[in-house]
Amino acid sequence: MTKSLYAAVIAATLVACASVKPAPVQIGDRCLRCRVPVGDLRVAGEIIDNLRAPHPFRTAGCMAKYVKSNLGASYTAIFVTDFNSGRMIEAHDAWFVPAQLPASSGRGTQADYLAFRSRADAETARAGMPLLRWSQVVAEAGTN
Repeated sequence: MTKSLYAAVIAATLVACASVKPAPVQIGDRCLRCRVPVGDLRVAGEIIDNLRAPHPFRTAGCMAKYVKSNLGASYTAIFVTDFNSGRMIEAHDAWFVPAQLPASSGRGTQADYLAFRSRADAETARAGMPLLRWSQVVAEAGTN
C-alpha cells in the first residue's frame, strides 16, 4: 500500500510540474512589446518564459511581432485568448482569423487577429477571411 501511495504522489507531482498554466491577464496590464495597456481580454495573449514568468500581450498580433523579432528565443508556453470563451489556449492549437480591432490610440482600427479554440468557431467568424495557424500569424507579422 505504501509503495503505491508513493508512486501516486510522484506521478501527481510530475504531472503538476509538467503542465504550464497561463497567469490571468488583467485589463491595464502593460504589453511586453509595445507597453500599451491591455484593453480587451478577448484578444489578449501571454508568453510564459523559460523561468515560468508570465508576460502579457495586448493582442495576438502584437505577440506575434515580438516572437518574430526574437526568433532565437525559446518559451515554455505561448497562449492566446479564445475569443468565444475568454479562456486562454495554447497558440499552436488555435485557429486565427484576421480582424480589424480598435487601435490602441483609440482612433480608428488596426489589423490584428481573433483566436478560436475550434476550427468551426473560426469558420463561423471568418466572413471570407483566411483561417491561419500560429506559425502563419508569426510569419505574417511585421516587426515594427
